[in-house]
Amino acid sequence: MKKSDELKKTYDGLIAKAEAFQSAEQYDDALKAVDDAKKVKHDLDAALYIEQAQAEDFAKEAEPTNAVAPVDESPKMKNRVFNKLVLGRQLDEMEQRIATKFFNAPGTPGQVGATPEKGGYLVPEEQMRTLHEYRRAYVALKDLCNVQTAASTSGKMPTIGTETGKLIEFEELNEIHQEDLDFGQIGYTIKDYGDIIPVSNQLLQDADIDLMSLIGQRFARKSINTENAEILTLLAALTPQSISNWKGISKAINVTLDPAISASAKIVTNQDGLQWLDELTDTMGRPLLTTSLVDPTKYVFRGKEITVVPNSLLASGTKTIPMYVGSFSDYLAFFQRLGVELAVSNEAGFTKYATLIRAVERFGVVADDKEAVISLNISTGA
Repeated sequence: MKKSDELKKTYDGLIAKAEAFQSAEQYDDALKAVDDAKKVKHDLDAALYIEQAQAEDFAKEAEPTNAVAPVDESPKMKNRVFNKLVLGRQLDEMEQRIATKFFNAPGTPGQVGATPEKGGYLVPEEQMRTLHEYRRAYVALKDLCNVQTAASTSGKMPTIGTETGKLIEFEELNEIHQEDLDFGQIGYTIKDYGDIIPVSNQLLQDADIDLMSLIGQRFARKSINTENAEILTLLAALTPQSISNWKGISKAINVTLDPAISASAKIVTNQDGLQWLDELTDTMGRPLLTTSLVDPTKYVFRGKEITVVPNSLLASGTKTIPMYVGSFSDYLAFFQRLGVELAVSNEAGFTKYATLIRAVERFGVVADDKEAVISLNISTGA
């Protein structure tokens, strides 16, 4: 086992300890576990850097001395080739070799045949990092789901659902009957979601420009809004339970949810819900809403992490505030086709001296274990 793997295992264990201590309100122990985790993280970063350097040295030593002139596979060159392919510009010999290797060959990230008429080109990893950075600025409910990468636009996935079954007792020559098998399947359908973004032709004259820096922020925001809306639609399908105080949340976590689900439960609410929680205090006057010791940017209620979405996406009722409690990864299966696909047309934007870039992502969200999340309506009485 590599040193980095050992350190990663130790780091994950310490983070899990810290979260467990915080849930049990053992704050001194939680802080100590966080400090230990930070020290291990430094060692982990160093180990990863050393292992990467060693791997690069080994790769250089393994290069044959009589090889053909190497292809420039730098992120800048791959970015340039991608831009030229999308914009329909001519490639030189070196760029053509890169296109063949990374975009046109079977099994590579480029779409089959690499012709705009068939849809466009998948954004390479280097540019996807820019999009991921933009996405981090927004609350993405997708991060709470069980994310699966699908190879086709529709299919089925085995699922255990609510697992209350037991192991089968096998005896020699006994036949296993269909009723002994305790699993089901959920079907999924992946749809295309996209945006048309006009970009000035002057900006596109530079072949080395990062296209995602031009369209990424707008696409990231719309992408997350769309994903969140689909996820919230499934959450809204749950039958809500009415509560009037924080004890209703505690009961949902401690009693209504299965203990196995409760252990990893999280809370999703809107801005009104966060404000309502922020005003709660215990009998000693201490706030019940706290920040996470592991990640101070996140809120925690009785050890359960809170995700807050805008009121515009998750609206409150006249006298109620919506809240969801449970394991969202058990309830929601998010199926995606890898990557974002870009295609270009300058015909529609002719009068504006602009090029229209079409960005498309593909996903589908399905409900799995419907007992893994509880819908709560907080009665405000206002």
